[in-house]
Amino acid sequence: MLSKKEAWNAYAKVHSAWNSKDVAKRREIAAQILDENIEYQTVRHDTVFGRQTVINDMAVFHDRFPGGHFEIGDVSVHHNVALLTWVIIQADGTEFARGGDMITVGVDGKITKITTFGPASKSPD
Repeated sequence: MLSKKEAWNAYAKVHSAWNSKDVAKRREIAAQILDENIEYQTVRHDTVFGRQTVINDMAVFHDRFPGGHFEIGDVSVHHNVALLTWVIIQADGTEFARGGDMITVGVDGKITKITTFGPASKSPD
């Protein structure tokens, strides 16, 4: 069973890759924490597979939000699945969007699945 601390640490590690401006560092961190055949689903993609797709999205993030970064919010855990929230902070320090990810962590400690929800809204419209 995954603890909140283990989920937080895995998520913090993957977000350190998202937040890194260094492409080689992103790849290095991604190889450490993301399963090679990770299942990945975001508002931009249907379900796709493979670590490289996540790495490609990291580059898109840096193109769209130069100097921006993610901050982690809350964490909830159920067995080997965690729900974690995030905030995108722009280079000027203002908040751009809030959302969340549901991650599945394998027995080897690598993230095997990410499903992204966002941006969040308090209204159903």
